[in-house]
Amino acid sequence: MSYTELYDMIPRAFWNAVDGYWLTKENEDRRAWERVRWQTCLMINMKMPKGKQVSLQKLLKFDWEKTEKDENSYERTNEIYQKHLKKQKSR
Repeated sequence: MSYTELYDMIPRAFWNAVDGYWLTKENEDRRAWERVRWQTCLMINMKMPKGKQVSLQKLLKFDWEKTEKDENSYERTNEIYQKHLKKQKSR
């Protein structure tokens, strides 16, 4: 992008370009980390017997791969805590 193009941009177009740049950098970082995980998994699985090989997600699960059901919400955590308290009181 030249200086002329930069200074001719309206703020909305500028911030769209900045957001696009950071999205691109984030995707490059994700690909690099996934490549490292894949290589590590291959090296580990070379020495493991067939039935005990490790999957990529079991080796390392990234934040961007987690779904909503993987993360406990406050309500779910409170529900588990209340069940635990009831078990403790009944003893």
